[in-house]
Amino acid sequence: MSSRSSVNVLGVALIAGATVFGASAMAQSRGDRGVVTIGDTKLTVADIEARLARVPAFRLRELGPTADEQRRRALDQLIDAELLAMAARAEKLDQREDVAMRIRRVMVSALEAKIREEALAAAPVSDDAVKAFYEKNRARYAAETRIKIWQIVLKTREAADEVLEAIRNDKEWDKDAVGKWEDLARTHSIDKSTSMKKGNLGFVAADGSTQDRQVRVNPALYAAADKLGEGQIATEAVRDGDVWVIVSRRGTMRTPERTLELESMTIRNLLAKQGLDERIRAAIEGLRKQYVTELHPERLGDVTIEVGGAVAPARRPGALPRVHKAERPGAPELRDGVLR
Repeated sequence: MSSRSSVNVLGVALIAGATVFGASAMAQSRGDRGVVTIGDTKLTVADIEARLARVPAFRLRELGPTADEQRRRALDQLIDAELLAMAARAEKLDQREDVAMRIRRVMVSALEAKIREEALAAAPVSDDAVKAFYEKNRARYAAETRIKIWQIVLKTREAADEVLEAIRNDKEWDKDAVGKWEDLARTHSIDKSTSMKKGNLGFVAADGSTQDRQVRVNPALYAAADKLGEGQIATEAVRDGDVWVIVSRRGTMRTPERTLELESMTIRNLLAKQGLDERIRAAIEGLRKQYVTELHPERLGDVTIEVGGAVAPARRPGALPRVHKAERPGAPELRDGVLR
């Protein structure tokens, strides 16, 4: 590895460290000794030690076999990164919108980290708070039975009854029940998210929750499946809003009770996050009152959202639509005997 290189992962990590550690990282006279001055920026022994502390050990080992070599090469890369950052500021790249947006994101992350540290230091989550949350939400941690449900979703009850009648009249059904169910789901189910996989909803809890946190189903499907044996199909379709669902029970999973001892760390982290969110909301409310002096939400109607998701100002009345550049023409084709 070259002793002087362009900005790499290490150089970026060292620069990023400056957002967390200040020049007063150490008060000892040794730490205050300057190592390098770059423009108006003076880096001391303490500054470099603090920034190196944030670099993973395997990255340090890539710099050289000895500590002296690691320090020299790290310093060279830090200088290179600082110089390039200075050049970028001289070119006013920090004023470019995309760059400014990244800088804002870094500052937001730094402020959130600061608020988090203050929250934990001021009011760490106590054992009593963890226990109180567990007791209040005991049903969440109780033992439960989840049922694996397959479904065929139809638009009308008549359509559902026709499918059920076809199953009942199929004398060969038991010879290949899974394969025939799969064919029916693929052919008739209007729920395209499950129709190609046997209508499989996975394991469903009594409240309609599934293994996918973003997917919940009508608890009536669980209630219908709970009356069935393994592999059985409900004799009547279940109404779910505007559709009708044929339900089949395909398995059962019983989860044990999750004790306070097992869940205490998860609950502690959850409560800590809730406290952090509350502090951030309070900080934002205070900043809004202090700095937001003019707000016109009614003017949002002048903003349109383009197909690609980009937000653009609404076109003024009478303005001509923007013409996009033509795509590069492809190879000519022979159509009807004519080269086009």
